[in-house]
Amino acid sequence: MKKISIGIAMLMIVIVYQLLINVFFITMDEYKFNQSLGLLSEDIKPYERDYLKLIYKRIDKFEKERLEKNSVSLSYKEENLRTFYNKVLNRLTDKYLSEDEAFLSETDSQEKLANKNSLNESRLDNMFSRLKSMVSDNDYSDITTLYDKYETSEDYAYIEDIKAIIDNYEEINSDIFVEYLLDPIDMKAYFTLNSQKNLVLEPLLPIIESKPTPSELETYDKIWREIKDKVGTNLLASLDSFIVYSDGKDETLAYVNYIDDKASRWYMAIDIEDSINMEDNSLKEDFYFTIVHELAHVITLNDTQAIYNSEPSFGKYFEEDISFNEDSYLNEFYNRFWTYSIDESRIIQNLDNEDIRYKFFLRHENSFVTDYAATSPSEDIAESFAYFVINEKPMGNEIWEQKIRFFYEFEELVEIKNNIRKRLSSLEIAA
Repeated sequence: MKKISIGIAMLMIVIVYQLLINVFFITMDEYKFNQSLGLLSEDIKPYERDYLKLIYKRIDKFEKERLEKNSVSLSYKEENLRTFYNKVLNRLTDKYLSEDEAFLSETDSQEKLANKNSLNESRLDNMFSRLKSMVSDNDYSDITTLYDKYETSEDYAYIEDIKAIIDNYEEINSDIFVEYLLDPIDMKAYFTLNSQKNLVLEPLLPIIESKPTPSELETYDKIWREIKDKVGTNLLASLDSFIVYSDGKDETLAYVNYIDDKASRWYMAIDIEDSINMEDNSLKEDFYFTIVHELAHVITLNDTQAIYNSEPSFGKYFEEDISFNEDSYLNEFYNRFWTYSIDESRIIQNLDNEDIRYKFFLRHENSFVTDYAATSPSEDIAESFAYFVINEKPMGNEIWEQKIRFFYEFEELVEIKNNIRKRLSSLEIAA
């Protein structure tokens, strides 16, 4: 009789538990919950799913309250809860989806960061020593004091104050100077672009001390002419300058950035070590894909697409201080493919951990063309655009294929694709 009573009691506990799960979850958007699980949904055990549901129910409550106020900012409680939810998802991702990818250990990562910081300090010391002879004593004292305050506080206002001082010196490019303070990469050469988009070598003191050799200049010019030849000058219209740099082998092959406050004028930077095969001076295999990716940023992040230095606008995609126009490529891309995962993505970006980002990709591998695309909507649209340009139109139903087909809805983007593919055809790169 006692054993039967215990059995009935246990059965009642299970029934009540399931009822609670159903009652708590009935008002929650189960589609969004399943989207957060991604490929985990196919593998996790029922009790694991129930535990995740309970956490997500609380997240959903916070989110509904936030949306009722038309607020895009996460509260402290919601951010902490989403961070905890992400940790649980990561543990289950390790359990069911991990491919044992080799990432740097924490010790190796710390050692790599320490080496980078040491090298950056050395470059900045050299730059400041050259700066001293170019500005007045009072300005130099103010600049170094402001930079020390920035290092202590990481308050960008101090960097803006430094720029205001440097703006008084015509021989110093204040925009590049400020960027160098924030990320002192090894700059090799700086070029402006004339009306025909040809390179014009410019001095970049106090950042670059010596001029490139004739042989180096020939190599840099070859790279730029190849870019012009394969993408056409029309796509380079908003570029004003070209930088050759290196941040170490197999790091960032290229990047673009805007020069003015509105993002109407841009520059492109190329890592010489990652672009060229040193043994025969040929361009590396992923060079063209990367260039198209970077130009996708110019297309989707320029002043016709977004308002810079603005507050987030409810219902539109935003990142940092950029609010995207309702009819922008990125806003439409975001609303179609990212609304169910953007908050989780922002939590992951804040954590700034490559392993955590990769786990997010593993959970949503059928949604992205590459793992890097899972970084953010702006990187996703750039990676997807590069695939759109380089490859034929996919006909499947996976989300990553839908993302590529998204670009076929815009005649101007199809024209860009056809133009570049025609130019790349001699290299047998376009598939």
